[in-house]
Amino acid sequence: MRRKFSKFLVVAALATTSTMFSNQMFINQAFAGDALKTEDMVRALKAAPVKRLTRSLGATAVDKERIKSRGLVIEVAKKQVEEQTHEDRKEITKIIKKYKLPTIDLTIYFKYNSADISPSSIPTMIKLGRALSDKELKEGTFLVAGHTDAKGSDHYNLTLSQRRAKAVKHFLMENFSIGHGKLVAVGYGEEELKDFHDPHSGENRRVQVTNLTH
Repeated sequence: MRRKFSKFLVVAALATTSTMFSNQMFINQAFAGDALKTEDMVRALKAAPVKRLTRSLGATAVDKERIKSRGLVIEVAKKQVEEQTHEDRKEITKIIKKYKLPTIDLTIYFKYNSADISPSSIPTMIKLGRALSDKELKEGTFLVAGHTDAKGSDHYNLTLSQRRAKAVKHFLMENFSIGHGKLVAVGYGEEELKDFHDPHSGENRRVQVTNLTH
């Protein structure tokens, strides 16, 4: 049922978007808060090539370390939430920062206390799916990270963020034929607030997509 439901939402959203093109003013109002376009996502997520010391030596130490790091992220993602540690997730963040991996923040709305993607976020999901299917990105491997605000218990938020990250992954797999191995989902709960001054801010409820490609 989920597969049919999600595809119905995609078709409905595309039909709605097509109808909107007849009224430019309505388009501007409807998507005013939805700034990133598919081409923006592609540009933002493109991985810069790693510079090699010489062509004859093959992969450098930097290449090998980066490949190993991507493997670590994937191994953490394979674990159940209960098996993951705070240190695991901190290590993923460290890897992303160390290699300055391309990352975008997306506001994806879900139904209250649920991992069901809200119909209002389907247009954003469609653009993300198209971006990850683009020739510039389709060979890549991507981390889908779920984040919550600080409302609720630590464990509840961690579990909810994991479920939501997986929901985004499944939507992309089902509707854009993106392979299972191309997407890894990890929930952070409230561990990495975007707005530390306001832990309950909606800005903290987000989905991050990071290009892990070496």
